[in-house]
Amino acid sequence: MDIRLILSGGFGTLKLEEVNRSLYGWAEWQKEKAIFRENWDYIGEEVRKLNTGFDFGGEIAVFFTSRIAVGFGAEFIYGELVEKNIELFVEMDSKSYALTRPAKASAIPLILSAYYYYPLNKKLDLFLKAGGGLIWAKYIERAGNRRLEEEYFNYLKEELIIASSRGSIFVGGLGLSYRIDPSLSLFIQGEARLAKTSGFQGKMPEGELGELYYFEEYSPDIDFWRATFKMYAEAPSGEDFRSVRKAVVDFSGFSAKMGLLIKF
Repeated sequence: MDIRLILSGGFGTLKLEEVNRSLYGWAEWQKEKAIFRENWDYIGEEVRKLNTGFDFGGEIAVFFTSRIAVGFGAEFIYGELVEKNIELFVEMDSKSYALTRPAKASAIPLILSAYYYYPLNKKLDLFLKAGGGLIWAKYIERAGNRRLEEEYFNYLKEELIIASSRGSIFVGGLGLSYRIDPSLSLFIQGEARLAKTSGFQGKMPEGELGELYYFEEYSPDIDFWRATFKMYAEAPSGEDFRSVRKAVVDFSGFSAKMGLLIKF
């Protein structure tokens, strides 16, 4: 039996379906307002999806034999949609503005994993990984605007969302490990994860504790239903709201990783 340190990092996908519906809903809402209202004009946009991120992790693994190991570790998952990737340009009363709604999704999973190594030759092993644990997630979204001749955005306090939650995560992976020397191995790995989180809570602009909801909200002045995320103390209701539910930030996806296996 021996103990080894596993360090890894990679790049992968994030599901985040409701997040992207909310961001696209905001973009379409702003576009419709610019088209509908007098003395406003829609100029153009750059609106992308938040569906990729980075993944870094560290793990302590106990090898009971050369083939079987159990590990416990933490990871950090991060994805961000920056200002320039969700930006609309409109003209309001002969003045040109850029509007933006950047978002960040991050999570820290704690995972207990089991490994099985199968030797392909003296230096190369094929390995399988399966595990599960808890995940602490955070979601941040904000909205801002600027005159085109200005450099920085002015962000609106009432549009700020900072919410966190806890959920579960399950992972499975397949990889190849190459022994450089008896105490050091280099590996590559493909890993799939299931990590759908909900029940996000945080402070509303008024300072009260609220919960993050996903719903469609009606704007009667432009006859438009907008998909959105918002914080409320209780679930919104009424004829101007539909499809109301607790928001889901889904970190499920696939990662391609590289890393080191260090023997103590």
